[in-house]
Amino acid sequence: MIVKEGKIKISRIFNEISKLKGEEKIVKISELFLDMPYKKGSISEIAERQESLTIDFEGVDCMTFLEYVEALRLSYDYESFIYNLKYIRYFNGVVKFENRRHFFSDWDNIPTLKNITSKIGESYYRTTFKELNKRDNQRKWIEGLPIRLKKIEYIPQKYIISIIDKFDSICYCGFYTVKEGLDVTHVGIIIKQKNSFILRHASSIKGKVIDEPFMNYVMNKKGIILYKPSFNYLDLDKWIEKEK
Repeated sequence: MIVKEGKIKISRIFNEISKLKGEEKIVKISELFLDMPYKKGSISEIAERQESLTIDFEGVDCMTFLEYVEALRLSYDYESFIYNLKYIRYFNGVVKFENRRHFFSDWDNIPTLKNITSKIGESYYRTTFKELNKRDNQRKWIEGLPIRLKKIEYIPQKYIISIIDKFDSICYCGFYTVKEGLDVTHVGIIIKQKNSFILRHASSIKGKVIDEPFMNYVMNKKGIILYKPSFNYLDLDKWIEKEK
């Protein structure tokens, strides 16, 4: 296992969140990551092929940021964090490159998360089918992984303003893309603050984890995919037992 604590000490996180629950816990955990440097490819493919779990708090990309937040909010100490991170990041909790949830829609079968895109989107959401990982007729986005046909539900950008009042206080958000073989091009956390929403995310442009107005960010995107965190942690334990 590779562990780099960097800006954040794992022990400090659990001290900070020990008395928090629910959405408040997610807000606090993600807040601790603010200003952490953006680091593209923060998970080593070499380490994965050697079946070694990587925890890198020296820098995060947009997806590892969400993985850490989701795993931490389900955990109560270092050991449980390691355990939960394996099951959030990898199918069956098996640390292998081929087992990684490389696409945001791979979160569909994690029981502590619910895809609420169609529920929130109501009559506005759209459905499409994509051959994930197919870049074109000759190439893949990620070599060594198969091409998979996947149904994708998303809310087109032009309809978001009509339904934003139905958003939950906390959502994990993926920004839908029309590019062949991909479901999203970026992910982050939508957080309600007073009467507006912010996007907390690892920004490659700003070079760190930041907050910015959600509606400003989404204006030039094609659409969004939303996951709502569940707070019934027993679901994860049952699911893990079933996966073994």
